[in-house]
This record gives sequence, structure tokens and C-alpha cells, in this order.
Amino acid sequence: MDINLVQFSELEKIEDFSKQLKDTVVIVAKDFSLNELTEFNQKKRKSSVKLLACKIFEKKNNKELQSFRGKADFLGVRGGSIEMNSWAANQKIDLLLQPFSSSKNCFDLATANVLKENNIFVGFLFNEFLNANGFKQTQLMKNAILALKLLEKAKVNVLFFSGAENEFEMRSAKDLGSFGVFLGMNKQSCVSCKKNSEKLLERVK
Repeated sequence: MDINLVQFSELEKIEDFSKQLKDTVVIVAKDFSLNELTEFNQKKRKSSVKLLACKIFEKKNNKELQSFRGKADFLGVRGGSIEMNSWAANQKIDLLLQPFSSSKNCFDLATANVLKENNIFVGFLFNEFLNANGFKQTQLMKNAILALKLLEKAKVNVLFFSGAENEFEMRSAKDLGSFGVFLGMNKQSCVSCKKNSEKLLERVK
């Protein structure tokens, strides 16, 4: 099953482009309010593409995290700093997105091991590499490659998503496997990523 993740919620556009890209499941990841999430859950039932909601936390907030349990299909944290990576690793969440940045490295093996222990998936977002330029892109690549090596060493479940913030940044889930190879993952590990998609979807009741 081909699963992707986007960061915008215009459902008609998501549905239209997902059909063209032949993605069967799309996770819409954003900092939903409870009202927005309720509205999304009502609308997604009418879609011909299977749509799932992921509530994203960009700041540490234990109280809000608890309030969204059981309401969103997935709970995720936006990484990229030592503080957020550590907080995410120690919570009962589903996804840690982009645990690296274009600044100094903020990811280590200890964090990767905790992610594995708590069965948290890690998502790489292609759109950020698409939009980065020059030195920023070079540093982003460098830190992503290092993070991927540590995640593979700890045997963390890794996924590659388009991370699109609009319909023009959407890419097929099938094509994103080659992105993993570009970052240093061998082809066998990329095959495992497809199985990781199935494992993640098993969490949705």
C-alpha cells in the first residue's frame, strides 16, 4: 500500500493529485485544533482516497498531547532540535518528523535507541530538500545522511514522505524510495520502508 504525508488540508486538491500519483493513503499532518480535526474527520469520509489525520506538535505541550489522544489517527512531533527530538522520543506518539535541520547536527544514537524502544516511526520530508538551496541544502543533506545512519543502526522504522505544503510539491510515494537510496540507504532497506508503511497503518483502528 502506497502511503504519503502532506502538510496542507485542501482535501479536493489532495484527492485529485493523489489519484494522479496513485497514492492510496494520504496522511494530512498539521497543528490541528480540536474543531479543525472534527471538521476534517467529517469531510474525509466522503473522499475516494483514504485520508488520515496526524496532529503535529511543534512545541512541547504534555497537556495538549493528552487531550488529542484517541481523536487523531496519529500523533506526531516536529523535530529538528535536541529538545524536540528528546521530548518526542519519550512520548507515546506515532511519528517524529524531520529530526534534523540545516543548522548544526541535533540527532544522536541515544535518541535513536529510545525511538526504537518506544516504537516511534521517523519520517523524512522531501519538500524541505526540494526548497533548500546552496549551503543550507548541503547542510540539510549532511545532517539527514547522518541521522539516517543512526536510525538504521538502532533499527528504527523509517518512512519517506513528500511533506508537501501545496499540491505542486506532492510526489508519488513510489518515487520517494529513490530518495532513501540518495541519502545512503541500500535497496533492501528501501524495500523494508514499504513494510514500515503497512506497520504504521496497523495502528489505525
